[in-house]
Amino acid sequence: MKQLTILKLGGSAITDKSRELTPDLVTVHRSADQIARYRRPLILLHGGGSFAHPFAKRGNLAKGFRNPSQFKSLDETQLYLDQLSRIIQVALLQRSVGFVPFRPMSYVETRQGNISKAFLDPITNALNIGLVPLSHGDVVMDSKIGFSIVSADRLASLFALKLRASKVLFGSDVDGIYDADPKKSKKARLVTEVNQKNYRKIRPMLGSSASGDVTGGMMTKYSEALNLAKNGCESYIFNLREEAILEALLLGRGQRVECTRFVPWGKPRSN
Repeated sequence: MKQLTILKLGGSAITDKSRELTPDLVTVHRSADQIARYRRPLILLHGGGSFAHPFAKRGNLAKGFRNPSQFKSLDETQLYLDQLSRIIQVALLQRSVGFVPFRPMSYVETRQGNISKAFLDPITNALNIGLVPLSHGDVVMDSKIGFSIVSADRLASLFALKLRASKVLFGSDVDGIYDADPKKSKKARLVTEVNQKNYRKIRPMLGSSASGDVTGGMMTKYSEALNLAKNGCESYIFNLREEAILEALLLGRGQRVECTRFVPWGKPRSN
């Protein structure tokens, strides 16, 4: 779809991950302000942050169904993700953004944790009449292990490749990819561009996934952004909490802000 942008609001940016069920309302509403001024086709995704990860981790949901004791954690994850989504929906409604929510459980199925089926026609139809499809990372049904978790980062990649998006924006709580953990080291330096020449050097810099993040943290963003680049789609990892960066990226002014750009080099193809 011509000029389609996929935007993911990271759970680390729109919630306080150190406190369960705590939204960052400043970031949510600032993001909604910038989204409301954007007039081109957009799919909006969000992570779960403190509304999902603690409960999914408690029930070990990422490993699939093991016994009925997990059902409480599954239900909590679904309930609280819906609450976070509604907070975002209210922010969009207040700014007259036409949106329609889609729960991944209803359009995605996995097989041993990998997406095997995705029914995207309703999402395409919503885009065609000018609506903003809104979805999020979620627990989904799995044909082999009962259920699994699909991250919003993975969905962003799926949408981008299936619908031929022009770019994908991954909003986070840091400026992008660093050569060390910027939350632990003042010497950490931002990697401003990942391309065909340097991408193999980036992976060792990322270390292990953040504690408590059941969908893989920055490692997952890197992997999905790299997959997009290899398939001809540009993407950015940026700090959603920094004022006006989102709008600059939406308007194609990424060279003017601090972020990590993944330069596309492969030929576009569906995934």
